[in-house]
Amino acid sequence: MKRWRLVLWLLLSFTFAYGQNTSNKGTEFWVAYPAHVDGDNSRLYLYITSDVNTKVEVSIGGTKISGSPFTISANAIKAILIDPKLLNVYVGTSDEIEQDKAILITAEKPVVVYSHIFHAARSGATLVLPTKVLGREYYVSAYVQNSYIESPDRNPRLVQGYSEFTIIGVADHTQVEITPKARERNGRHQAGLTFTKELMKGEIYQYQSTEDLSGTHIVSVAGAAGGCQPIAVFSGSSWVGFCSSEVSSTQGGDNLYQQLYPTSAWGKEFMTAPMINKPHDIFRVYFSKDNTSLTINGTLINAGSSGFSPGPLKNSYNKGEFFEFSSSQPNHIVASEPISLVQYQISQGCDPLNVNSNNPVHPGDPEMTILNPLEQTLSRITVYSALRDQVSPRTQITQHFINVIIKNDYISSFRINGAVPVAAFVPIAGSVYSYLQENVTQVSLLKPTHTLIANGGFSAIAYGYGSVESYGYLAGADVRNLFQNIEIINTTTGLKTPDVCTNASSEFVLTLPYPTSSLTWVIDGVPQPALTTPVATPVVIDGVTVYTYHYHQPLVFNAPGKHKMKVEAINPNPSGCEPKEEVSLDFEVFAPAVADFRMSSTNSCTGTAVTFTDKSDPKGKAILKWTWNFGDGTGDLVRDNGAPFEHIYVRDGEFTVRLKVDNENGCGPSSSLPKQIHVKKVPEANFDHTDACVRKPVKFRDLSVPKEGVINKWYWDFGDPGSAGNIFEIADPAEIPEHTYAESGTYTVTLKVERSDGCTDDFTVQLRVNKLPEVDFESPEACVSDVIVFENLSEDHDGSTLNLRYLWDFGDPGSGALNTSTDREGRHQYRIARKYKVTLTVTNAAGCSVTKENDSFELSSSDPVASFELVEPGVLCSGQSFKVKNTSTLSSGKIRSLEWFLDGVSQLIDNAPVLNKVYTLNYGAFVSPESQPVILKLVVNSGLITRGCTDTKIQQLTFHAIPVAHFNILQEVCLNQDGFQVNADALKTGESSIFSGTGISSDGFFNPILAGAGTHTIKYKLKSASGCTDEQLQDIKVLPLPEIDAGSDLVVLVAGKEKPMNASASGAGLEYKWTPSAGLSRDDVLNPMVKPDQDTEYTLTVRSANGCSVSDLVKVKVLDDIRVPNAFSPNGDGLNEVWNIENIDSYPAATVEIYNRYGQRVFSSHGYARPFDGTFEGQVLPVGTYYYLIRPHNGRKDKSGALTLIR
Repeated sequence: MKRWRLVLWLLLSFTFAYGQNTSNKGTEFWVAYPAHVDGDNSRLYLYITSDVNTKVEVSIGGTKISGSPFTISANAIKAILIDPKLLNVYVGTSDEIEQDKAILITAEKPVVVYSHIFHAARSGATLVLPTKVLGREYYVSAYVQNSYIESPDRNPRLVQGYSEFTIIGVADHTQVEITPKARERNGRHQAGLTFTKELMKGEIYQYQSTEDLSGTHIVSVAGAAGGCQPIAVFSGSSWVGFCSSEVSSTQGGDNLYQQLYPTSAWGKEFMTAPMINKPHDIFRVYFSKDNTSLTINGTLINAGSSGFSPGPLKNSYNKGEFFEFSSSQPNHIVASEPISLVQYQISQGCDPLNVNSNNPVHPGDPEMTILNPLEQTLSRITVYSALRDQVSPRTQITQHFINVIIKNDYISSFRINGAVPVAAFVPIAGSVYSYLQENVTQVSLLKPTHTLIANGGFSAIAYGYGSVESYGYLAGADVRNLFQNIEIINTTTGLKTPDVCTNASSEFVLTLPYPTSSLTWVIDGVPQPALTTPVATPVVIDGVTVYTYHYHQPLVFNAPGKHKMKVEAINPNPSGCEPKEEVSLDFEVFAPAVADFRMSSTNSCTGTAVTFTDKSDPKGKAILKWTWNFGDGTGDLVRDNGAPFEHIYVRDGEFTVRLKVDNENGCGPSSSLPKQIHVKKVPEANFDHTDACVRKPVKFRDLSVPKEGVINKWYWDFGDPGSAGNIFEIADPAEIPEHTYAESGTYTVTLKVERSDGCTDDFTVQLRVNKLPEVDFESPEACVSDVIVFENLSEDHDGSTLNLRYLWDFGDPGSGALNTSTDREGRHQYRIARKYKVTLTVTNAAGCSVTKENDSFELSSSDPVASFELVEPGVLCSGQSFKVKNTSTLSSGKIRSLEWFLDGVSQLIDNAPVLNKVYTLNYGAFVSPESQPVILKLVVNSGLITRGCTDTKIQQLTFHAIPVAHFNILQEVCLNQDGFQVNADALKTGESSIFSGTGISSDGFFNPILAGAGTHTIKYKLKSASGCTDEQLQDIKVLPLPEIDAGSDLVVLVAGKEKPMNASASGAGLEYKWTPSAGLSRDDVLNPMVKPDQDTEYTLTVRSANGCSVSDLVKVKVLDDIRVPNAFSPNGDGLNEVWNIENIDSYPAATVEIYNRYGQRVFSSHGYARPFDGTFEGQVLPVGTYYYLIRPHNGRKDKSGALTLIR
């Protein structure tokens, strides 16, 4: 599928394979840049990593690339770009030998190399094998080849993908025999026909086909100049997309790119685990020998547990064949002869759940991963994931997983990054193995490296998914010939080891697949005497009989260093190669690791964490196990990493700490010198506190015990973050801390005490801070003769009054024991009139108290004197307010209230009276009799009314009747209505009246025009003989007139067209009337069409919805046509002396022009006030014919013609 996102596939993760001389770590590598569907627009990245610091050189055709040598930092990744636009490295040909295009990588110390080819999110990558593990014989792994459609929505173009393999010669005169499974793309070679190519060191040969090349046989053979040399072989496809061998995918594909394993590294038994969230995986089994039998999941019949198997298994298979099946379950595969097993991921679009390609449920695209057999597993592997930013643009990979297959016996020891995996191991039915599918997506964001370790061997695949992207690779490979090798055995332990320890006895054992008649051991280039009759020990490995030979004596190396053991043997059946064969082993001698460590403190406190940091010298090989003993009876602590960690001593005393380390080469274990640590007793923190109430200070008392030494620091944390003083540090034991909590609730209060030697202890209390009661009471308004009762309004925080305790203090100590009370209601008899401070304290069941005081409670004397005076003592009119001033007095305290009465009816009560306060009263209106006496009474009170601290004053007043003002009801009037008289009731004797308001005179004449449109208030005021007045208010509405304009005067031509009136009007609900109606199309619309027979003056009358009318005039003039005479005789006889044009005076804007026969203008006028008289510039014109042009305007057409002048 053509995509614009990058896939890092294998490069998203890298592997260290520890402890194997035949692993994928090495110091020399050959890499090919085979064809990619995008040609040299693609890019190749090399990813190099190591567990040690080293330098690496990269060269192409013997020339170092820019930047070489490169520095590789331990446990880091170096990305190196190989750009085919700048370097002659890309191999796009088929059946041609390319020179100087092979990439050679050499390192000072062992490294791991990955190669990644990509463009436009078509990506493939491979683990690169070091030269030391390359072999002679290979079978190609690829897949059913197809093509794809590029730019299907724009300019569709069919792009052909090619199945391909690429061979690199790593030695001169290498003869390669090739038997292809499909026709070469250009027709140069046919399927099944063997041909030979000779390669020099660094030369590349590539073969491409439009068909699947899987099963193609490639072998290095002997030639005239030698041969049987190892070769590097890569295979895959420039682009392919598939759901199965029968169902291709033309839109979801990638290039496939894998370095092949030689047949000498193939195995007989495999376990597989399904890729997570995939409907199925595809598997291919490749065969290297004839008559190989195969069982899958214990049967020869059902190869796949689900999906599309091509058919049942045969009883046997021949070399170069392969068997394909699909499965979504784990599989156990066993063959009678060595096989290769390849697992394929399918295209994203093959999953029926992925209906939306932009947001698939289960993303991913094709990938090909070569699996390792159970015979070649590793016990320690480090993989790298989530390297999205190593190339640009970034990939879309968002999910990362690791599959692990392991024996059940080793599951308990398996760790990822030192921890037990999150996912659970799933048993594989019918076997002693289980598999794990671990999701490492989130942890990869923080730490992309993952170390996998167990007590026994396991296999692992690291893989991940993104939208239309995938990666997957075998996490580690032990690429060794199971039947022809040299192994080292530690004679002390009897265990096989990849390296040798200094001063340790090591035995070297040669394994051959044949008995030999001659052996020559060569140590570091020094041949040992040849053995012509070597003694062999037959051994059966996976059903194959092999022959082992021991070096005649164990070897001991006293110093570290690198060495090489080589054995020259005679093969009795050389198969076309020379009978003399070489088997070699590069190994290194290491000194045991030196154990050492550092403690953060050698004088610690009980319960305090001590940090232990490993300082061991690994002496060149990774340490695998750290065994710690802290001397405190906790036993040994075994760790699989040397990261700093903490240990807590739970008791005091002297303790001895020891460390023992084991590295991967088995040299050791090595123990450190013992180190002492003194652990001191810790103080015992403790405290108590007073009752805890909200908004009240809580006091805390230290009760801590130092145990030894002296406590000199106290750290208080009151558990009230955000508050002032929440963290409180003191150094004086006499200082008592306190804290006030603003809110109720439970707080965690912690006291940390510290001794002068630094030892600390914490003590924590859950402190309940209780709510306060709500205290309130009311003080009565009283005089000294009253018994005072204070009303208690207090309640607890929950609204209840249960379990509350009260304490009253009446502020009257002279009363003795009666001054206080514990009753709910406070009752007290005072003897002296003055101010008192009264307090009430309320305590709830939690012991929380609140006090409220009233320091302004005042008792008044019992001798008030009621007094008042009229503010305006003149005539009092009924119905009109009058004012009185309070002049009452009291010898002590204050008057609490007063009440006014008129004729015994209460008028007003004032509970906060003050001296000289003025009050407004109103007796009520009456019209008869003429006057009436009324009693005004004032009652004042200085205490509780029930006890009678009161006084009264009475005064008789005389009120007069008021007149009744009335005038007639006013109706709405139009603005243009004539003025009118407003009529009021007749006046009585002694009465006077006056009108006021907008538009009305004092005697009541209303003028609408003077008032203006709108609503106006008319007031009529009537005054009686006694001076009492009354007034009436009434609104009158003056209605606005419509706004009209009959328009400008019009001119209408006789025999002309009708014209519309151009009147305008505004207002609501208007009606129209034109008079006269003669000459109008209608007389009831605003702008009728008009064409009168004679000049007419029209009147437009407009009436609004409220009945108001207004009129305007417009004149319409009727113009007769101009009548032009064709001759006149200005001869002085008094007749026709001038050229008179009839009706031209109706056209004041008309222009008249006269020309002679030569076109000369002899007359011109604007208007025709002075007629043409037959002269021009004072000279008499000759008799003859002239020509006129008259432009009347006003809608008339121009007139022209001949004019005869006669004398």
